[in-house]
Amino acid sequence: MIDSAAIREALTAIADEAPGPERIHANLAGLTRRHRQRRLVLRLAGAGAAAAAVGVGGLGTLRLLDRPDTAHPEVPGGPGGGWLETPLRHRPGWLPAGYGESSRTVLVAGEEAAVVSYQWEKAAGAGPGTAIVSLTVGWHESLEADRPTGPTHDVDVAGVAGQVVRRTGNPEAGPDPYVIWQPPGEPQLIVTVLGDDTTEQRENTALRVARSVRPDPGHLQVGPRPGWLPADLATRPWRLSLGYQGTDWRQTVAVTGADGRQLLVVSGPGTHTGLGIQPAAQPVPVLGLAGWHIPESNQLYFTLPDEVAVLIQLDQPGSTGDPGGASAPPPVPVADLVRIAEEFDFGPWPDMSWVGGR
Repeated sequence: MIDSAAIREALTAIADEAPGPERIHANLAGLTRRHRQRRLVLRLAGAGAAAAAVGVGGLGTLRLLDRPDTAHPEVPGGPGGGWLETPLRHRPGWLPAGYGESSRTVLVAGEEAAVVSYQWEKAAGAGPGTAIVSLTVGWHESLEADRPTGPTHDVDVAGVAGQVVRRTGNPEAGPDPYVIWQPPGEPQLIVTVLGDDTTEQRENTALRVARSVRPDPGHLQVGPRPGWLPADLATRPWRLSLGYQGTDWRQTVAVTGADGRQLLVVSGPGTHTGLGIQPAAQPVPVLGLAGWHIPESNQLYFTLPDEVAVLIQLDQPGSTGDPGGASAPPPVPVADLVRIAEEFDFGPWPDMSWVGGR
């Protein structure tokens, strides 16, 4: 039998360790700024999940986590596997020195992987300059709103006609360069380089990466899969993002509705590390386990028997979950959150042996 009083005391102690509101607001401002800068990359890679999960209603619930000291840690994973396997198809043959792969994302439409995206980052503390290199393989109509637009010029990418789009909206470092091309018989490819270098420096790096892209015979496996979803999300494409926090793997399944409403299912051994749950959180059973519901932020969290922690957030219909919004979305029925959790297939622990690779 669970001692509710002891749980509440423990959760209060966790909450007391959370940073002050000034640090949270500063981190949120940085996340929002980087979200504007990296909209397409974030849309694919799910890096906007933190900003969405700490909407105005959740500032007292979630604390933001700092980056690990090393960008290329050893991340223990599992055997991998799942219900869907998709080819990687392409990979850069050249990357700037010190870079390692940090995330993989698949956009799933129906029973197929429509888009695959990879991201490489340099070691933390390596100084200013280029911070992220990404390669997107394929395209889907759900991404059209985020298609890079801006001044263009033609380029040659290893004998294939391509374009560089300089997307505006990054006042700190200038327009972000996107190299876009499509080899015969292959899907569309996009390379972008983000960071503090000048636009010209980042464009030169992006072109060198693009011109080095070569076939990759490897495969990526999709383990988790949503079950029941609200009607407005049930037929929407969704994305699986694989990454890490510290030395713990983390996977995020995100479904976005036509009106911007979003469902996030974040899971991993360290998902609760740094979560300060307010004493007002309400206990609720999930899968026969002890769960906690936070009505003000439409969140549910619990820990699976294999010690994988799960955080679920669902916006109310008509809400975009914008952290800069005027008010928090109204509560979502807890029954909806519980049903999503109980019919969700979390899959096996993912293979994370690729982290830090070139």
